[in-house]
Amino acid sequence: MRDIRTAVVCTDSESGDDLADDLAERSGLRVVLRLTGRSGTSVRPADLRRAKCDVAVVLMAESDVTDPVLRLVIGANAKVVLVAERMGDDQVYAAARIGVRGFASSDDVNEVALAVVETHRDGSWLPPRLGGGLVRFLSRSPTPDPMLTPIERDILEQVCDGALNSEIARTLCCTSDNIKWHLKNTYRKLQVRNRAEAAAYAVRTGIVGA
Repeated sequence: MRDIRTAVVCTDSESGDDLADDLAERSGLRVVLRLTGRSGTSVRPADLRRAKCDVAVVLMAESDVTDPVLRLVIGANAKVVLVAERMGDDQVYAAARIGVRGFASSDDVNEVALAVVETHRDGSWLPPRLGGGLVRFLSRSPTPDPMLTPIERDILEQVCDGALNSEIARTLCCTSDNIKWHLKNTYRKLQVRNRAEAAAYAVRTGIVGA
């Protein structure tokens, strides 16, 4: 059986290179592409396709489904394993909805290697300690509609697509300060702290596009 062709993508050069080095030493894995540091911020799906990657490992400090690097990697043909030190149940759910197939909740090489192998073999992988929490999370009663205004829904939808405040402002013909003000109101209504949590909430509840 041939080695699993693996890519490692991380915008942090030190942690990404360390993980790539560790995975390269594992039997059954072959690191064919590493995009870390500055190169990790300019990743292109074509790079992954040319390397014929089976699995792409994306290393993040905190799971963020709006991160443009994660979105670009998902746009390639490889199965994506997300590695994040801080990853809540809502973030796991949101990441799975946009195409992430495997998860590891730390950069421990043993857990990451297992996630790569299992995702390649079975198509998905979720560590047991995350699985139980996710089941409880999905079984919660749906949150009532927070009554977002049309412009707040529009902005939230663009946030879910990974757009920056400046890009949203251009599409709505207003200023970035206006977008920040609307987002602040949106966070208050959704009872979340930031755009990543807002995007995760929107994906889980289906309020965007409803």
